[in-house]
Amino acid sequence: MITGQGCKEYSVDHSLQALLWRLSAQVRANFSRIDLAIDDYESKIINYDRIHRSAVAGNFTSRWSKWDEINSRQSSTGEFLGRTMYFGSQASDLFCRIYDKTLERKVNSEQTEIPKAWTRLELVYRKDRAKKLVEHVVKGEKPLGHVLRGTLRRYLRFLLPSIDQNKSRWPTANWWNLLLSNVEELQLTIKKEPKSIEDMTAWVDRQISPTIAAIMKAQEGDMSWLRKIILKGSTRLTQKHLDAINMYKGSVVYD
Repeated sequence: MITGQGCKEYSVDHSLQALLWRLSAQVRANFSRIDLAIDDYESKIINYDRIHRSAVAGNFTSRWSKWDEINSRQSSTGEFLGRTMYFGSQASDLFCRIYDKTLERKVNSEQTEIPKAWTRLELVYRKDRAKKLVEHVVKGEKPLGHVLRGTLRRYLRFLLPSIDQNKSRWPTANWWNLLLSNVEELQLTIKKEPKSIEDMTAWVDRQISPTIAAIMKAQEGDMSWLRKIILKGSTRLTQKHLDAINMYKGSVVYD
């Protein structure tokens, strides 16, 4: 695990992109989570208040189905201690977090010189999305900032309000166009391979073999119940099951 501060210190003398390349060449390396961030120390482009107003007004479109906000305040004065927006579920493999970094630093740091209008935008990639991200960086030779902005272009778009009833035709906000200039959408989905007979066999062994064994022991080896279940299941085969059967038969070599 390498923290954000660790990445910052490492990048002083080394390339994070080269580090990903070296790790991806290792057989046992696993990219379970990667966080990428953009800091706007003056909130000129990534401005928390402007993004919040746009979100509340519904002036955006997104592949994410929800957005949330979490605010914390000082009890005695009502002053903000923290402000964060989330686009996408925090339990998902990809979501966006935008927060007031100045407030966060004031609460959690003893530093006296903190930018007065610091907004941070982060993307959190997990599991297959993290692996696909590394693939884009390593094989596509894309800079980290490029893949971050390419992800944003695919998943989120802030808009200029229009009288058009179809929001998808509203023009993109100028500041969002400026942020995402010169990048194309980044595809992070991975096409799932169809389940094979070997996959199904492994699943039965892993998930329900103890259950089958328990029933067999309780019924002293009687398998009539199992034959009934198999017969009933044969009437519920879908096309994916039939495709797996045909693929298996075609791959088996008989002596």
